[in-house]
Amino acid sequence: MATKLNEKAILIKVNLKKWGGTKVDKGLSEEIADKHGVLAKHFSVSKKLTNSQNLKEIKKIDGLIRTDCIYSGAGYRGFCHAWDNNGNYLLPIDAKDRFEKRFAEYRDEREALVKQFLSEYPDIIDDVRVQFGSTFNESDFPHPNEIEDCFSCEVIKNPVPSTDDIRVNLSSDEIEELKANGKAQEDAKIKEITGSVIDKVNGVLGHFSEKIKAGETFRDSTLDKVIDLCDVLPALNIDGDSQIHQAHQSLMDVFHNTDVDAKTLREDKDKAKEVADASDKILEELSGWVD
Repeated sequence: MATKLNEKAILIKVNLKKWGGTKVDKGLSEEIADKHGVLAKHFSVSKKLTNSQNLKEIKKIDGLIRTDCIYSGAGYRGFCHAWDNNGNYLLPIDAKDRFEKRFAEYRDEREALVKQFLSEYPDIIDDVRVQFGSTFNESDFPHPNEIEDCFSCEVIKNPVPSTDDIRVNLSSDEIEELKANGKAQEDAKIKEITGSVIDKVNGVLGHFSEKIKAGETFRDSTLDKVIDLCDVLPALNIDGDSQIHQAHQSLMDVFHNTDVDAKTLREDKDKAKEVADASDKILEELSGWVD
């Protein structure tokens, strides 16, 4: 039976909002332009209103939410597939619990940092008032009663549209045409998603094997990404592709509950070669997948 995406996944949009801490000052741009006899449109003056470490840490967590929760490409640890250009991602239902657990950990850490930033915000304004002198402008800062609204961290969930549920006032033939077009688009999206999972396996496992074969000293994280792949691959394989399933079984045989660890692979060259050869075999078996 063909996979129906609305039965296997949901759509999510992660809303990450924070105060930027910078402000373009058109007045200063015009002053400098007048002084030097140039047009103000050729450049702009941007004020950096704070060096808050809390704000920097919030920005760092936002990046980690994207790379560790959302993006599932070869260099990332997330669980979602690209869906559209409007910020929506496809989250496999089998990965939903793991996504929510990891996201909640980052969200809680972020909220603690936001509270710390809010507590220091009045002092930030007072410091800038002194440091900026005549260039200080109160309107560069959100009002202290409004600054909290500049921050948010939430997940918005929606169902994947179903091609079976088309309710429009059209003839039966036209409705069937719409359903067929929708089904074709869904099939193409499933194939695209399956291809991205193959790319992830190739990227993660290929990088691991190349590091060993090149005789380079690799970081623990290089192996950690392979172990993560073992864990998440079944959930990402929403179409139940048989080759991806077989690749997962082979990965588990090589890396799960075995004596493979980064320290051993760095010290035991024979073991490292054995694991690299096994990795190459998995990649070779996947190479027959037709995009």
